[in-house]
Amino acid sequence: MSVTRRVIRPVVTTKAPPPDPVPAEITYKGYRIEPESYFINRAAWSPRVVVSVRTDGRWTRGTPLYSPTAVRFPTRDEADRRALDVAKEWIDTAAKQGR
Repeated sequence: MSVTRRVIRPVVTTKAPPPDPVPAEITYKGYRIEPESYFINRAAWSPRVVVSVRTDGRWTRGTPLYSPTAVRFPTRDEADRRALDVAKEWIDTAAKQGR
């Protein structure tokens, strides 16, 4: 007669810590990036960011950049994170083109 034992492993659930809030502005490769995502409706935020360049000792505010897709996010922080990615991609492209 053989006895089969069933191994029971405890279920461990860990809750990931919330991500750090997005700063009001950051500097990236000499440009200033200001996330300005905006509220669409009760459950959606659209990513937007303003990229500024320093000229004559002061920041010249640029044109807002938007996400190239119509994606929406449930929180402002998530939309701002996407907006920061868009801005960094734009700056990297501008740097390659010698702007």
